Amino acid sequence: MRILLDTGVLIHSEFAVHATKQVSVRWGNRNIAAPVHGFVRKAADQNLEYQRQKEALFTVGRLIREGRLKAYVYIEILFEKMRGKGTFPVCDALKACDIQGCPAALERSKFVKTLDFWQMISKGGRKDRKPGVEPGTATQIAFLKWLCSLRKEAISALIEHAAQIGLDEFEVESLRNVHWFQFLCQRSGSSENYVDIFHLWTAERNDCDAVLTFDKKLPNLMSRVGKEKVKKIEIRAQVLRPLDLLRKLGIGKPDPVPMDSDRFYDFFEATR
Repeated sequence: MRILLDTGVLIHSEFAVHATKQVSVRWGNRNIAAPVHGFVRKAADQNLEYQRQKEALFTVGRLIREGRLKAYVYIEILFEKMRGKGTFPVCDALKACDIQGCPAALERSKFVKTLDFWQMISKGGRKDRKPGVEPGTATQIAFLKWLCSLRKEAISALIEHAAQIGLDEFEVESLRNVHWFQFLCQRSGSSENYVDIFHLWTAERNDCDAVLTFDKKLPNLMSRVGKEKVKKIEIRAQVLRPLDLLRKLGIGKPDPVPMDSDRFYDFFEATR
């Protein structure tokens, strides 16, 4: 089974955070307190169902290592991860997993050019907007809004000049199929959802069976579209949360998290 991992999966796969512990050390004829650096397990999410979804990633990781799942990411997912906090991969559910790269349905950098690195990794959504300052024309959402605005004449012109733009056959076929992306964006209710729909489109274009996500909006959108009386598009890739994926594979009991919630680990234990 081929799955595209969204950014939340990569972020939530890490279960440890840096910590220090004060220990008493004998120094000459007195005791002094010295910090020992190590790590502890991240605090559990207050939403128990969400926490269970996170913990299910250890089973997902095992299935990837065993070859039962083939996992993929692409450039926009990696850009999104750059926007997050620094990694601390001591207890990572996806450790030693072979996660392969796949091409985006359309590579943004071939259509919009910028020297501003932050624009390239920026979503350009509500959180990125500052009073009186536009997020820029090279952000994810700005590019996806432009894709949604394309009409037949513009699409034909882009295909005609594909060589000059630097598009390969995969991307030309995506342009011929761009109505698929536009159709779902029109029904999504907000441009804030365009990025997740682009992830799904990329999964479709790469013949993935599913997008693995923690998001609830995209599965809800797929459910609404599936109930429409007239379906204008075929949606082959499913949108699954970790526990949904395990149930689909016939796994009812996820693997335990290999880290105690009330224990301090020193860095020597991380290498054992």
